[in-house]
Amino acid sequence: MPALESMRVLEFTQWEAGPSCAMMLAWLGADVVKVEPPGGEVARKMLGVGPGDSQYFLNYNANKRGLALDLKSAKGKELLLKMLPNFDVFIENQGPGTVERLGLGPEVLCAAHPKLIYARIKGFGLDGPYADYKSFDPLAMAAAGIFSMTGAPDGPPSPTGGTFADTGTGITTALAITAAYVQLQRTGKGQVIELSMHEVMTMFIRTLTATSWGPGAPPVGRRTHEGMPPSGIFRCKGGGPNDYVITVVILPPMWRALCEVIGRPELTDDPRFAQPAARFKNWDELKAIINAWTEQRDKHEVMRLMGAAGVPCSAIFDTSEVFSDPHLQSRDFFHKVPHPEKGEILMMRSPIRLSDSDVPIVAAPLAGQHSRSILQAELGLSNDQLDVLAKEGVFVQHE
Repeated sequence: MPALESMRVLEFTQWEAGPSCAMMLAWLGADVVKVEPPGGEVARKMLGVGPGDSQYFLNYNANKRGLALDLKSAKGKELLLKMLPNFDVFIENQGPGTVERLGLGPEVLCAAHPKLIYARIKGFGLDGPYADYKSFDPLAMAAAGIFSMTGAPDGPPSPTGGTFADTGTGITTALAITAAYVQLQRTGKGQVIELSMHEVMTMFIRTLTATSWGPGAPPVGRRTHEGMPPSGIFRCKGGGPNDYVITVVILPPMWRALCEVIGRPELTDDPRFAQPAARFKNWDELKAIINAWTEQRDKHEVMRLMGAAGVPCSAIFDTSEVFSDPHLQSRDFFHKVPHPEKGEILMMRSPIRLSDSDVPIVAAPLAGQHSRSILQAELGLSNDQLDVLAKEGVFVQHE
C-alpha cells in the first residue's frame, strides 16, 4: 500500500518549489490535484524544446491529476471552496499577497475547513523587511550567503548548478506537511505551515560557517575543496573541461589508502605529509604527486580504483554522463513513461525508497486533463451542469 494513500492534496502552485513539494507527496502515494488557471501554469512553456509541455514542467508535476479552474471568477472560487472539505492539504507558493487578493488565504480556507493543513511557501516568509519582495531560487541562495562562498577565490560570486532553494524548500515542505498530517490523525486539528526559501537556504550553510560562526565572525571565503589536504580536485586523462575527480580525505585510514592506491605507500609516514599540518604546508608538492598519478588515467578509472581502495572519490560527471551513468541505470533511477501527447518521456524516479510502498511513475497531466472527472466525483455535478460551467469558462477540460 502506498505510504500516503489516504492523504488528499489540493495544489495551487507554480514554477518549482510548490510543484516539487506536491510531487514528492504524490510519489509517496497522496492523491494530488493540481489546480491551474484555464491557460495552464506558466511553467508549462518554460525551458521547453518542441511542442507541448516543457520537460521542466514534466519534471515537477508527475503523478498528479489536473484541474484547470478560473479562480478569479466567483463560480470558480465557489467550486474550489465546495471541494475543499474533501481534501486534507492545500499548498500554495504564489507571489506575495496573491492568494489574499483571490480571497483564498488561510483565514478563508481554514474557516471553511477547520481540519485543513494549509501549506505556504514564500521567498522571504510572511513577515519581516523582505516579506513583500518577489523571489526565485537564485535570490534565496544569494540572500543566504551561498553564492558568496561559491566560485574561484579571486573571482566574482558564482551561482550553483542545482536549484537547491526551490527543490530543497519543496522537499522540506513535504516533510512539514507529512508531520502535520500525522498530528492531524492524533488531534483532529489542521494547521497553517509556512516555509521561507531564504531560511531553508540559510540552514544549508551550517557546515561551512561552523568555524566562522555568528555576526561578529569574518565572512567565509570562496570554497575550493582544498581546505583539508589531500582533499581536492585533480586533473585526469582526457583534458576536457570535466576531466577531473574530487576527493575528500579526512581520516588517517583514508590518507593511508590514498598513498597505497597511487603506488606511493612511503608517503604515509613522510615527514612532509604525515600530519595534516605538514600536508597544509607542503600542499603544492603533494598535489603535484597526486596529479601525476591521476593524469595518467581517465576520471572513471580513478574513481573505481580509489573507491575500491576506500578513498572517498568521485569523477566530475557532466550532465550527459549523469543520464548514462551505469550506477544510476542499475538502480532504475531513470524511467521512460507514457505521455498522452509526447508518446514517451524520460523521468527521474523518487530518491525515496520505501520497502513497503511502491508508487509507479505517471506523467504530469495536461492542462485540465481531469477537470470534468474531478468536479463530477468531488461535487456530484451532472454532465449538463458541467457543460454549462465549461461553456462559461469556469473550468477547462483538455480535449
